[in-house]
Amino acid sequence: MCTTYIATEVIKAIQNKGFDVIGYPRLVRLNPNIPWKTRGNGAIAIQFGKGGGKIKKIGDVDGTIYSFSTKISDGEIEEIKEEVDSIISSLAEMDDPKTHPGVVFFKRKPPYFIYKKGVKEILSLKEVKKVIATMDASFLSYKKGRGLIGATAAVAWHPRDKTYEVLTYRNGGERWVNEESVKEMDRECPHTFDNYDYENRHIQIMPHSPCPILYGIRGDDVEELKKAMNMVSSSKVKRWMLFETNQGTDEHLKKRKVEEVRPYESVIVKGIVWEEPRTIEGGHVIFSIKNEKEIECAAYEPTKNFRKIVQKLVRGDEVVVYGGVRKEPLTINLEKIDVCKLAKVYKKRENPLCKRCGKHMKSIGKGKGYRCEKCGKKAREEEAVIEKVEREIKEGWYEVPVVARRHLAKPLKRMGIT
Repeated sequence: MCTTYIATEVIKAIQNKGFDVIGYPRLVRLNPNIPWKTRGNGAIAIQFGKGGGKIKKIGDVDGTIYSFSTKISDGEIEEIKEEVDSIISSLAEMDDPKTHPGVVFFKRKPPYFIYKKGVKEILSLKEVKKVIATMDASFLSYKKGRGLIGATAAVAWHPRDKTYEVLTYRNGGERWVNEESVKEMDRECPHTFDNYDYENRHIQIMPHSPCPILYGIRGDDVEELKKAMNMVSSSKVKRWMLFETNQGTDEHLKKRKVEEVRPYESVIVKGIVWEEPRTIEGGHVIFSIKNEKEIECAAYEPTKNFRKIVQKLVRGDEVVVYGGVRKEPLTINLEKIDVCKLAKVYKKRENPLCKRCGKHMKSIGKGKGYRCEKCGKKAREEEAVIEKVEREIKEGWYEVPVVARRHLAKPLKRMGIT
C-alpha cells in the first residue's frame, strides 16, 4: 500500500482523536540509488498537537482536513500510537520483501545530518536507532524495520528549498485521466512542473502501478495546485491531500571530483569529454569524462531523445554532469548535463595542391603527409585545406525528458532555464 495513502489514514485518525495537524504533512524523498529501497524511497513526517494561528484546508479524507500554522501544545503520543499501529498492520503490504515499515514519535527534531546523509549517502539502521535511543523517542518497527531510517530522516528535514504536491486517490475502480485536460492545466498553471511529456506524449502525473493514487501534481504554489487539481478531468477523486516535499530540489546531489565519486551517491562532476559517445546493446549511450581521473557517463534507453544530445558530444567538450552513481561498472547515470564549452572541430576539405604540377596530392598514410603522384613532391599533413565544422549541439543545459525524470531531480524550469 502506498505510504502517502497510509499517511492520509493517520491524519484522519489524528483529527478524529481531537488533535490538529501543524503545517503541511511532509513527503520526503531519500537517496534514489539505494538498491534495497522501496520504489519511490519516500517517507512521511506529520506534526500534530493542539494548533493555533492561521487555518488552512490541506485535504479531504472522508471530510475536510485542516492544518494550523503554529503549535500551542504537543499531542499525546500514546493516544495516537495504538491507532497508527492498527492502520499500518492492516494496510501495509507485509508480504512484500521490500516492505519493512517503521514509525518514530519524536518530541523534538533529530539532528539535520540524519536527513542530509539519508538523501545523499547511505544511512544505516544502526545509526538511526542510536539517534532514536539518544532522544528517548517512542517507535513502532515491523519486520526488519528499515522504515525507521526514512521516518527519522523525514522529521530531520529542514527545508532549504521545497515544493508541494497535491495527491489524489481513486475510489478503488478504474484509473483514467483526460490527456487534453492535463495539457491545458500545464499551460494555465506555470508554477507546476513535470505534468506532461509532450515529446513522448506521456501523462506524467498519473502513475501506472496498482497503487490507490489517481494522480499527483507538483508545483511551487499551493493555491495554484488546488486550481490545477480542479482543472484535471479524471475518474472520481475519493480523497486528496497536500504535501510539502523535497521533490524537484536536487538535494540528493553533491559536488565531487572524479576520484571522489562513490557508488550509490548522486553527484555533480566537472570534466572534459574523453572517450566519445558510443551506443551499446539496448540503445544506451556511453561516454567518459576526465578530470585527472576518468569515469564513464551513461544516457540509458529510457531517457529517449536525450541520448541524441549526448551523441553529439566530442572529445574536448567541457561539461558538468549530474546524476546517480551505478556501482558495477562505476558509471554516472545522467539526469542533466551542462555543456560549458564546446571543442572546436575541423575537417579536411581537400588535399594540398602540388605547387609544381597544380594537381591534388595523394595521402601517403595516416599522419605521414602527402605526395604528388606526378613529380613526387611531398607536403606535410597540416598543409591540407581544412575547415571548421559547425557543431550540432550548443553550449547550455540539457535534461532528460519528463518521462525519465527522478523525483528529486530539479527541472530546468525550476532553475529559471528554459
